[in-house]
Amino acid sequence: METSGLPPVRRFTADEAMRMVELGIVGEDEHVELLDGAFVEVGQQGPEQAYATTVLSDRLRGVYRGHFQVREEKPLAAGEHDLPEPDVAIFRGGDADYWSRHPSGRDSILVVELALSSQSIDRRKASVYAAAGVPVYWLVDLAARRLELRTTPVDGAYQVTRILAEDDVVELPASNERWAVRDLLPPP
Repeated sequence: METSGLPPVRRFTADEAMRMVELGIVGEDEHVELLDGAFVEVGQQGPEQAYATTVLSDRLRGVYRGHFQVREEKPLAAGEHDLPEPDVAIFRGGDADYWSRHPSGRDSILVVELALSSQSIDRRKASVYAAAGVPVYWLVDLAARRLELRTTPVDGAYQVTRILAEDDVVELPASNERWAVRDLLPPP
């Protein structure tokens, strides 16, 4: 029985959202992501975030080339009602492995969001990524110049969260690489 006084909300599934894109109901160029069954508007990237995303993606491709796939701003199948588009994500396999489906959280080794002003929504996405089985989630906070590192997803929540400052070092998953957090950030 409805007791809040608000009408019931119709949540969309990821399949319905993709069908709406195919039919042109939701434009491919619209800046929205499906989170908890709702289309959430995400802002356009400014130059600082676009720069940081491009530089980080290029560096990650250099580390993971031939072993994993690095994708920018592409859908991640995160559950029945979630289809986020992380800024950068690294998945097992190659291009052909995902020609007929979007990679899932369990296919990933790392998902990265870069935030200049979207920290609250990117923190909200942490539970989506944890529920999807993403083993490592980085929120690169460009404004605070730090990295929020989340690992060990259990029951829709990350059990470990570490805040790393510019001078701290982070290990790249499935790699022997270690990078200073400052190397993930645009120039000061």
